[in-house]
Amino acid sequence: MKGKIRTILGDIDPKELGFTMAHEHVLDDPRVGGFMDADHVLNDYDKAKEMLMIYKNGGGQALAEASTKHWGRNTKGMAQLSMETGIKLVCCSGYLCENQVNMDEWVENKSIDDLVKEMVEEVTIGMDGTEHKAGWIKAGTSYNYISRREEKVLRAAARASRITGAPVHTHTSTGTMGLEQIAIMEEEGMDMEHFCIAHVSRNPDYWYHKKMLEHGVYLIYDGPGKAKYYTDETLINVLRKLVADGYEDKLMLSNDMGKKTHHIVYGYGPGLLYIKDKFLPRMLDEGFSPETVHKFMYENPARFYTMYK
Repeated sequence: MKGKIRTILGDIDPKELGFTMAHEHVLDDPRVGGFMDADHVLNDYDKAKEMLMIYKNGGGQALAEASTKHWGRNTKGMAQLSMETGIKLVCCSGYLCENQVNMDEWVENKSIDDLVKEMVEEVTIGMDGTEHKAGWIKAGTSYNYISRREEKVLRAAARASRITGAPVHTHTSTGTMGLEQIAIMEEEGMDMEHFCIAHVSRNPDYWYHKKMLEHGVYLIYDGPGKAKYYTDETLINVLRKLVADGYEDKLMLSNDMGKKTHHIVYGYGPGLLYIKDKFLPRMLDEGFSPETVHKFMYENPARFYTMYK
């Protein structure tokens, strides 16, 4: 596999990435952007380190860290965590969505060109005044609509990707607006081989997922174990159909554990090892091949997060 993956500690060969959760949160404080739910504040360094060590000792090797600067990412802290634990963190530039975080002071008075310049600098120079660089670009949309500010970020992300070769990975609110995101990115000339849409498992509609995949995008299923939204059986059934359709090279898994109440170290669960210890064995038991499971956790993340320039 050609190219490189840009971790917070530097570039690596894609073959070095290993077992990867494709969308997680490790160390952040979203109150920076006005999101005041205390459950989402993951700013305890020692607990973050304990969390990553549990993951490492269970066989985890890498995470795509999805905290943007207006979600209160802690660049220096994440670099230190990666050094101390050996877990590779692939961190992001960009912005989330307007229905969760205040975008006024962050996006409103910036042009698309301003946003492109900012994203390019974070990928090529460093984030938050450090030399630690972003390895991917994030954008996002609200529940059943795309605001003017969100569209501006999407277009900027596509343009910054073309300049840097960094992939773009988006947030969807309750899994909606994926096809609409694709339409905007295609207008911008985004190569869909480097575009990924997350949280689609919150809207587990097989037809809808297939239509997105027909455009060449990647999809992240980041909800196993969250039974209050849907059962694991629901996700298994959608994934089985998509694999049968030939899309096993475009699917990734994660848990998106962005709350204290997701993590064992805070006294809750299911914890970062739920997919590895419970969901993947169930997939095998339900007839998925070991080769397909390996693709979901190793090959597909390594290919998607590879910078193409």
